[in-house]
Amino acid sequence: MGHTLPPFSQQFKLERSMFSEMRRALLLRDDKALFDDLWNKAEFHVPAAEKAKHPLPITSILLCMNLEQEKAIYQLEGKVLAGAQRAQKLEEKIEASQAENTVLRGEIESLRWEIDQLQKSLRAELLEILYPSYVP
Repeated sequence: MGHTLPPFSQQFKLERSMFSEMRRALLLRDDKALFDDLWNKAEFHVPAAEKAKHPLPITSILLCMNLEQEKAIYQLEGKVLAGAQRAQKLEEKIEASQAENTVLRGEIESLRWEIDQLQKSLRAELLEILYPSYVP
């Protein structure tokens, strides 16, 4: 006696063909592409689904599609987390640079005040040298 069930790869193709009308009914080209992509990704897992020997092949196929979606979600979550960490580091750098800018502004104001004082004393000395009789 042989196998009573056809190979899963044939069952997969049969299930996919059963959904061809649904695919045609999709209005958007992007939806059709995503629909095809789901089936293509599920096809990658045909050897594993064959081991399940589930009486309803579509169950294994849907589980394979779900697995691929979970992988995509996991990857996107990782990218979002990495982006959030980079954003946090940038915010910390911004805060540090703002604090440094505040300190530098204070130093600049202090230097300006010193320069003004030096200019005033220089003017006074120059006036004294040029006009010794002039006393303010």
